[in-house]
Amino acid sequence: MTSLVLSNHMATVEEALLAAGHPVIVCMTAQHAALRHAANPRAMAQYQAITIGSWDAFDELAQLAYRLQGTVTRIATRWEGAMIAAGFLRDLLGLPGLSMSASVGFTDKAIMKQRLHAAGVPVAQHRVVRAVDEIAPAARELGGFPVVVKPRRGFASTNTHVISNTRQLLELSADGVFDQPVDASPFYLGDPAFEPLARQRAGMLVEQYIDIAAEYHCDGLWIDGQPVYNLPGRYHTPPLKAMGGMLGAVLLDPDSEEGRRVADLSARAAAALGISDGFTHAEVLRTPEGRWLLGEIAARPGGGGIQTAIKHAYGVDVAAVQAALAAGETPKVTLRRTPGYVGWAGPPVPPGRVVTLASADQVREHPGAIDATVAAKPGQSGGRTGSGIWGGLAGLVYLRGHTPDEVLAMMPSATETFAVQVEQPTAIAGR
Repeated sequence: MTSLVLSNHMATVEEALLAAGHPVIVCMTAQHAALRHAANPRAMAQYQAITIGSWDAFDELAQLAYRLQGTVTRIATRWEGAMIAAGFLRDLLGLPGLSMSASVGFTDKAIMKQRLHAAGVPVAQHRVVRAVDEIAPAARELGGFPVVVKPRRGFASTNTHVISNTRQLLELSADGVFDQPVDASPFYLGDPAFEPLARQRAGMLVEQYIDIAAEYHCDGLWIDGQPVYNLPGRYHTPPLKAMGGMLGAVLLDPDSEEGRRVADLSARAAAALGISDGFTHAEVLRTPEGRWLLGEIAARPGGGGIQTAIKHAYGVDVAAVQAALAAGETPKVTLRRTPGYVGWAGPPVPPGRVVTLASADQVREHPGAIDATVAAKPGQSGGRTGSGIWGGLAGLVYLRGHTPDEVLAMMPSATETFAVQVEQPTAIAGR
């Protein structure tokens, strides 16, 4: 029973499958395969690797399906960009898991919101536009500026803009913002979300701006369409505002009023989009007036430090659970909640070349820290995609406190202990 993993620069699923003794074939884009081989050729030698040009190369994917027919029994991925490709392969091979249609609902933000709205799940109003000059008319249809403009398929607030008025729209257009690709490190280069908004093949999403009092996430595990767990958390700062700065969140008590509201809305969204077996990661918004809306939901584990925080708080090894699902097994999951509240946070790596930063052991010395990891390395380029972690974070620190607010309050000083120093490129006269 061989599993096919559609992977990127992170080998989480395939390593967990190998650790559990399961055979695995890994499919990557040629670019990601080169990155991984350069970083760790010995590890890559443990499994058969197949490369394709891109996750939208459906002719190559079809050939891959014919080649692997009768060989693989499960297809897994945790990479947002490969979700639709995974559904396409499952459909061709007749394998269980999210179909291509269901995968589209979890990745195309316009279709997602259409399906959620039809199911009675509250979401922000939106319009799909094909050109920049359609943004202002769409904004008027949505009740006026401000609006949010972003790719239909994207992640981590990539290529997302809050536009306050017509004047700002004209200024952004005159500056060529909509016609320029977003800078990306090799980890993310080539992903459609980084392509110019004006050249997005599926068009742009113009969305009603929601004034956010608090933003939450909720990570669920589903078996046969029923939640094994659905664990809520609250972000320190809404990610759209925090991108380029510190990012972090704390896990909430699922039995609290706040936690129940988040978990209930997330579960309704997951059910509406047709989750059966696997993970979901939802973003939930609360307005100053007390309205609750579903922001977005993905059919994968959440990024950042969420999964390791769940392990510290509940003893669940999410990677091992995903490996079991990828091998066609029904995972046995028992939540054992530890005392207090667990959160995570990470500092950004500013643009420039990393010169120095603290070690994980130094970060662990901060009061309340229970663990830490460092991803950035001296000599590496900074920026939002430089480290390979969500938001381009230098690393992650995990914290425990008596209340959610106590954990949130620890985050700024805890992330300062990473002491990231970068060297800006030297300007060359005349350029």
